[in-house]
Amino acid sequence: MVKNFTYRDLSNSVEKELALILGRITHHIHPDIANHIAVQNVLYEKCFRSICHENCNPLPFFYTKSDCVFPGFRRPINKEKAGQWKNNVFQKDGTILNDNTFPRHIWAYLSMNKAYSGGASGMWSPSGLDNFELAHVFGHKQDERTLEKEVFTDVDMSIEPYGLFTSASNVVLIPKGFAKPTDHMKSIKVCFYKRHLDLYGNNVIGLGELDEEHIPAWYDDIQWLEPELPSNWKVKIDNLLLYREKYLAKKYA
Repeated sequence: MVKNFTYRDLSNSVEKELALILGRITHHIHPDIANHIAVQNVLYEKCFRSICHENCNPLPFFYTKSDCVFPGFRRPINKEKAGQWKNNVFQKDGTILNDNTFPRHIWAYLSMNKAYSGGASGMWSPSGLDNFELAHVFGHKQDERTLEKEVFTDVDMSIEPYGLFTSASNVVLIPKGFAKPTDHMKSIKVCFYKRHLDLYGNNVIGLGELDEEHIPAWYDDIQWLEPELPSNWKVKIDNLLLYREKYLAKKYA
């Protein structure tokens, strides 16, 4: 009789090593930038409410310390990808569906003071940003918050976390080829949760406290890359927010 053979999954044995590497090469938005956006969002909320689609609920985008850059935007689920769905208003809930390009505007402005554009003539490659992948630290859909429900004391399931899709502090920059562990490995994801909370406090919609029993014992061995403040960052961010104001006014017109 020919026996079956099972290959062992040894990924757990290298989680610490992977976390040490990722900590040294991952770029987080500087807390000063996140705070500046949060302050400006308080001022912008009234304007957004006056222009957004009548079916759009602003609460998932404007919450305590929200640094959501593009309120109204979210990723679609598969059944919503019909017709010309990209960057158009989804009439059912008044949100704007996007394929993950709009979070790039944050880094594009910080790098080159320009809106994101790809392709041969775009800014993404000349800026050097095409050497990186963008990764979300926290899930921006309820069905993506499986681990959050396990490691946080409370997860509010009554409100969608759509604002985290373009939350400046929730989008990190990781060199290409290194981002997958932040999607699928529990210990590494928890390390990124902890790092986020240490940098920005709890500015994440619908989450309670992180249960520290889930933080790996070796967490303090990680030497995190310190967030950088690019030159003229405030001018660049204000230009980004002006771009978003004009874009959303036109899109919701």
